Amino acid sequence: MKNPKLITSGSLILDIKSLYFYFFGLLFMGMLKTICYKSDANKALHLLEFEALFNQTQLKNDSHNITGFLVKRNDVFFQVLEGNPIIIDTVYEDIKKDYRHTNITEFLNTSIPHLSFKTFDIGYSVIKDIDTLYSLQQFVTNLNHQKHENSPLFLEIIEALLSDH
Repeated sequence: MKNPKLITSGSLILDIKSLYFYFFGLLFMGMLKTICYKSDANKALHLLEFEALFNQTQLKNDSHNITGFLVKRNDVFFQVLEGNPIIIDTVYEDIKKDYRHTNITEFLNTSIPHLSFKTFDIGYSVIKDIDTLYSLQQFVTNLNHQKHENSPLFLEIIEALLSDH
């Protein structure tokens, strides 16, 4: 086997990490976790690298049933991840090692009873424009009116991002 990370069988190729997520994820069915952080974007990155990051994030999070969103405003990333605790922790560890993020500040890292952002833009969203950021603000405002846990924190951060507009 040339690549120890891949198992091949005919046309089936399975990534060991994906298998790990799947099998251990089954153990934690019903348990959910959220992580909320901000980081500074690496100033050496170009527009195409940001687009690649956004596309990779969307694909990876969708494939692992992660809900939440990623916002880049000026040179700051703000992200909320929700889902299976093992998957969320693994993704966050990868983010902390990623050269595209610096000065990571963690706001929230806790168990949650249900997903807050499952219905926002069909699961996971990469927010690249001001109109979508306003839509997110409205969504979180509605969560806040429903006394949804953590919504005051999310709303405060989103409003700070909008004030930079």
